[in-house]
Amino acid sequence: MEKNLRSLNGLPVVLSGRKLGRVVQASVSEDFMQMEGIWVDAGLSGTRFIPSEAIQVLGEVSVTVDSPGKRLRMRERPLFRRVVTTDGARLGAVVGATVDDMSFQICSLIVSTGLFDDLFRGRLKIRRFQASLADGEVIVDTKIREGDFYEGRNDQGTDYGRAGGQRGGDGLRHHELEDGAQMVPAGAANKQQNG
Repeated sequence: MEKNLRSLNGLPVVLSGRKLGRVVQASVSEDFMQMEGIWVDAGLSGTRFIPSEAIQVLGEVSVTVDSPGKRLRMRERPLFRRVVTTDGARLGAVVGATVDDMSFQICSLIVSTGLFDDLFRGRLKIRRFQASLADGEVIVDTKIREGDFYEGRNDQGTDYGRAGGQRGGDGLRHHELEDGAQMVPAGAANKQQNG
């Protein structure tokens, strides 16, 4: 199961049934291939780094570890990097990532293409990428990206935002109803039967 790295921030870290501290930041390798570990604010014990080998479970409400890690000064390695196409055109910037909660491999990068694109179309979720260690850029193949440009935005399919793909208040898409029937709210149906 994929987990957004930002969702880890603030989660309690549990060691042998006791709270060790809270996750401050997840650390990602230079090549963006795996999560190296997590930085934990352990209160009076200081900031600790717990490597991914010591992480047992990346849960929804806590992170379970089998080692307290090492007390280190936190080094900030920003996730923010420029994303370019193979042609050299600037696409945007990495603002997040998703990680597999079992293998700690980076599954996808979340890319911002600009304020207006983020607001109106959402952010890109790119699964095929290569990080350049020389200049710190992330390279994306445009031929791969062109076929499914809108599929990865906001985890929605290509019908997102169109009349046929809009969701109702009940969570169903209108085209999922049998024979295009419209749902009548329960209150209105009762009034018709009783009235």
